[in-house]
Order: sequence, then structure tokens, then C-alpha cells
Amino acid sequence: MPLNSNTDALSELRAANQHLQATIDGLRQALEAAARDADQQMTRARSEEAARLADLTATIRHMRDEMEAQQQAHDRVVQAERASAQVEIAQLRASIDALRQTLDTERAAAEQARLSIEADHAHERQALHQQIQALRDRLEQTMREQA
Repeated sequence: MPLNSNTDALSELRAANQHLQATIDGLRQALEAAARDADQQMTRARSEEAARLADLTATIRHMRDEMEAQQQAHDRVVQAERASAQVEIAQLRASIDALRQTLDTERAAAEQARLSIEADHAHERQALHQQIQALRDRLEQTMREQA
């Protein structure tokens, strides 16, 4: 192989090597810049998150204090309501017992009325059957007489 051709090949390899080295350097710089940006963003995000967490903690404390105050007020109201409810329950039980007695009486009367109506319907049905039978008999007799 001639010397020129080896030199050309070597020059091409060096050029390709320099190109690859430049590409690697560029990628390394881009990666380092991206890493710095990511670190900055992470630091900023952590700072923002810490501020949010502090705000949330303060809000939670405030809400807890309000809820405790509301709970205490609610407990007092519940105690008063319980006392009032005990009186109402006694009154309602008496009213319910009276209504049950009335309902039982009305049910018995309604059952008696139903039985009476059923008996009346049974008599009417029987009377209708008798009338229908009489009409059939009369129809048969009329048909025999005409035949």
C-alpha cells in the first residue's frame, strides 16, 4: 500500500475521531447543563414544597383548633338536646301507645267491615247466579216452544 493512501486513511480516521470527540464533548456539556438545570429545578421545587408544607401545617393547626372549639360547643348542644329528647321520647311513647290502641281498634272494625262486605258480595253473587240460571231456563223453554 502506498504511503499516501495510508496517510489519507489516517487523516480520515483522525478527522472522524475529532468529530466523534467533538460530538461527545457537546453531549457531555449538554448533559452537564441539563444536570445543573435539573438540580436547580429540584432545589426550587424542594423550597416551594417546604413553603407549601409550612402553609399546610399552619392551616391544619388552625383547622384543628377550630374543630376542637366546634366539638366542645357541639358537646354542650348535644347534652342539652339529650335532656330535651328524653322528655320528647316519653311523650312520643305515650302518643304511640295511644295510636297503636286506636289502630288496633280501627283494624278490627275494618276487618269486620271487610268480612261483612264479602258476605254481602257472596249473597249478591249467589243471587246473580240464580237469576242467570233462571234466565237460561227461560231461554231454553222459549227456544223449545219456538221449535
